Amino acid sequence: MVNKNKIFTEVEVKGKDFSGDVFESCKFTNIKLKFTNFSECLFKSCDFSESYLDLVSFSDCKFPGSKLSFLDFGNTSLNGCDFSGTLAENCIFQKLKGSSKSELKKFILKSCSFSESILGGSVFVFCDLEGVSFERADLHQAIFERCNLKETNFLGAKMESAGFKNSKIDNTLLDMNGFVDFGNSNGFKLG
Repeated sequence: MVNKNKIFTEVEVKGKDFSGDVFESCKFTNIKLKFTNFSECLFKSCDFSESYLDLVSFSDCKFPGSKLSFLDFGNTSLNGCDFSGTLAENCIFQKLKGSSKSELKKFILKSCSFSESILGGSVFVFCDLEGVSFERADLHQAIFERCNLKETNFLGAKMESAGFKNSKIDNTLLDMNGFVDFGNSNGFKLG
């Protein structure tokens, strides 16, 4: 099904399953999405800003040109999603165990892509980002805490003031500017 220029309400999406749907210039803003599943959907230039995601699943979805800012993905499932070209500033990517408010569990995102996305101020905590592409992404002031960044691609990414506290960095790809940004973010200065 193709949806264009539609403003969705909570009632229209709560508990629904969408498979292969196309959403173009649609708005899901400031609503609570609960028990909603999206599979192989295309969200072209859609806006999810400031919505509440509760037990929402996105599987093999694409979000080109979409706005996903100020979202907490902690209660979502993200599998094989392509966030390339999205605006997703100040988002939170972390999972909590069961009903715990402080005990983390690994958030597996290694089948996702964030190339050319704007993720400034976003936080990734205890995420498995092995092999994920952040190529040419804007990661200024983004935080990667306790993440697996093995073979993650940061080529061409803007990483000014980004943090990588206690993250596993192994065969991680950086270009020269990224290397300088990484060094500056960790207190190093060029002499």
